[in-house]
Parts: sequence; C-alpha cells; structure tokens
Amino acid sequence: MSAIRSALDELFAVDDNDLSIGELAADLVELSHVGQMVEALRSRKTRSLSDRGGHHELGYSSPTAYLVDQTGMSPGTAKRLISYGNARDKAPHAYRAWVDGRLSTDQARHLFGAAETLPDAYPEAEEQLVDIVEGLDAVDTRRAVDYWRQATDGPGETDPETQYFRRGLSMSETIGGMRRVEGWLTAMTGDALEAALDANNPPLRDGDMRTPRQRRHDALENLCRDWLDNGSTPTIGGEKPHMVVHSDLPALQGVAGGLHETENGAIIDVDTVRMIPCDCSVTRIILGPESEVLDVGRRTRVWSTAQRRAIVARDRHCQGPGCRAKPRHCDIHHLDHWADGGETTVERGVLLCRSCHTREHAKQRQQRRIRART
Repeated sequence: MSAIRSALDELFAVDDNDLSIGELAADLVELSHVGQMVEALRSRKTRSLSDRGGHHELGYSSPTAYLVDQTGMSPGTAKRLISYGNARDKAPHAYRAWVDGRLSTDQARHLFGAAETLPDAYPEAEEQLVDIVEGLDAVDTRRAVDYWRQATDGPGETDPETQYFRRGLSMSETIGGMRRVEGWLTAMTGDALEAALDANNPPLRDGDMRTPRQRRHDALENLCRDWLDNGSTPTIGGEKPHMVVHSDLPALQGVAGGLHETENGAIIDVDTVRMIPCDCSVTRIILGPESEVLDVGRRTRVWSTAQRRAIVARDRHCQGPGCRAKPRHCDIHHLDHWADGGETTVERGVLLCRSCHTREHAKQRQQRRIRART
C-alpha cells in the first residue's frame, strides 16, 4: 500500500499546466482504469474480510457497518462495494473484464445485476454478453442487458407489477439543511417527471451558468412551488400546504445569531431568510422573555393580489438579464427590502424567477460585506 501512496504522491506533485492536452487526456483515461482496479481490489478484500468473519472479530455486526464506521462511506456505497465482491463468483467473466479495464464500472454493474436476478440463465450467456457490450457505452450496455433479460425471462424488471413493487423515494437531511434524494421511479412516473421538468425548464439563455443538474433542481423547485401556490391543493390542519420559516427581526435585517430556522428546526442562513419574505405571507408573533406568546397578528401577504397582478401586467416575465421566465415561476422582489424600511409598492417591486432572485440576493449579500469591510 505504501508503494501505491508513493506513486500517487508523485502524480499529485506534477503540475498539470506542464502537461500537454494529449498527456492530460491520456492520464485521465489511465487513472479511470486504475480507479476501477482499485475498486475491484477493495471489493475483493471486502469479500475476503466477510468470508473470514473479520468484521465480527473487529466488533462489527456486518461488513457494511465496518466500512461505514472506518471509511466514512455511506451505507449504500458500502453495500454496492460488497455486491461487487460477490459478483466475482456470480459473474467471473464480467468481473475479469472490469478489472482489466475492458468494461467500465457502470457497464459491469449492469452485468452484475443480471447475474444476481437471473442466476440460472446468466452463466451460460455471460461470455457472449461480455463480448456484446464491450464496445458499447453504459447506456447501450443497459439496453442490451435489458433486451437479453426480456428474451430470457420475459418482462422482468420492465413488468409493471415489478416496477410498482420496487418503486420508492427517500429523502434525508444533511448538514446545512440540504436534502439528499434517492429512489426508484416506475417507467411511467419517470417519463411524467421528465416531461414536467422539461416544461418547467426554459431554454438556456446567454449568461446562464447553471449546470444541467442545477437546472433540473430549479425546475423541480418550480413544480413544488407552483403546486403549493395552487388553489386546488388539499387542506392539511386547516390550512393549505405551505413552508414555514421562523425568524426574528434582526435576521430579516441580515444579522445572524438569533432565530432563523424552518418549522422542522433546520437553521437557514439570514440571506435566504431575507429572500423568502420578498413574496410570501407573514404572521407577526410577539414573544415574552420566557418565549410565551403575547400576541399573534393576522397572516398577511407581503404583496397584495392586486399589486402582484399590476407588476405581472407591467413586467410580463422575469426581469433578470436575458431571462424570460413566466410569471408563475417568479417571485416579486423588493428593490429595497421591506425589513430595511423599503416600501411595498408596485414601483419598488420587480418580477424575478427563483434563479435570478437567488443571484440578486447573493449580489446584495456581497455588497453588504464590502460595505462592512470599508
């Protein structure tokens, strides 16, 4: 292992700017192959540790628990690594091709899955399958394996009943309140989601630096916000579904350290807090020294319906540079934040889509930091 670390140290010491484009490209391909070999070696050693009961000897209930505790990887990654180790016996030809670099990890994973789900039919077909997919990319490898499954075992995972059984979605909160989403969608649900995201994803405009993943995220936000704002949504607890943010006045004025969190207790930064009230409903709650509620005001919209209609009639679309997002995807942004004494008037409001709105508040945050340093 020390030799591997030494070799990696030597590679890290090389300045990429001293390499030609050809050398950089060759290094990238070779490192991908080496990475697969390292992954295969990890899977083999994980299998060996498991077969010898090493995790029990070390005080762990399973190889997964050991990997999660000792390496910091997620349970899903650990289980995937263990499944690769098991594939050495169930799909030996695919495993060898993976180690040799003839198949990518994504290609091998499709063959490993076929060996797992069709253990009786796969061994006889494996060599031919490896030959077929060796020259394909990962997407076409999946298609080839799916067609083989159809010919061998009928619909298999394409069967609606199987897909309905496997369907599921999980969401976990991470540091900073971000959510990690994982799951399986049926083919029909996946197509519906793609169509909905495409419909909420306007054509890329000049200057839009968002990645495709970021644009899909923003399209999903538009879907959720539009649904929550729709008058046909069901009533829960006597109210329409909504997001709730608890904030004190200093947080609305950009001062952190007091109260600025969601109803679920996730702390959010004050700049996000300042952006949310641009176009929302606000309820004033006065608390006493022991947090007892002294007064609860009526919930009121920051912008009235009439004001929003007037601003939409004037602006017609997002007023961000080069952006023409439709009004239903836009917030009304205060040119002068109301927490700083700005007026909620048609003249001082402007339509901004959620992406442009976020960038505008980021720009304002930078300006405040510059003023604070001077």
